[in-house]
Amino acid sequence: MGLFDKLLKTGADALKAAVSEESKEKASAMLHSLEDALGEHAKEIKEAVGEFREEIREKEAEETRKEKDWYTPVEDGKTARERILDILRTEFPAYTVRENVSPRTIGGTGRFMDYSIGVYSGEDPKLFIMLIGKTTTSHREYRWSREEAEKRGYPFINFIVHYPNTPAYISERLHKYL
Repeated sequence: MGLFDKLLKTGADALKAAVSEESKEKASAMLHSLEDALGEHAKEIKEAVGEFREEIREKEAEETRKEKDWYTPVEDGKTARERILDILRTEFPAYTVRENVSPRTIGGTGRFMDYSIGVYSGEDPKLFIMLIGKTTTSHREYRWSREEAEKRGYPFINFIVHYPNTPAYISERLHKYL
């Protein structure tokens, strides 16, 4: 069995697994079209598959590099809180940062765990950050604080303090929300 036959069989198996019963006829027709195209354009397909695999390798290498950057311990002597505050100050100077923000400031009532850091644009909250340990998420007060932010539509993220929390990782996460 040649490379293209294997590719065709793998594609056919994946296609059969992915389609619902009512669209099997369409899938079968598409499979026959694929077989015809494969026979006519085998070289082009082989080149395209090679390019696709190269793109995948490049993306995997980039992800591996990011993970290495994110999870390699930083020996700068700073805490996660200090790194987050430094990055907020340098990369997001337009925002106001408040520490130990009570969920009551956004209308919550009851017992809560304070948000470690609140990021504001003027008086409008833009992001709440909790610095947590391994078991913090099992605490009621933590859960209520998270739910209060989510209920009000404010983004909420965690940083686990015993993880490396490298500047690259912190910056990447903050840029997703701000």
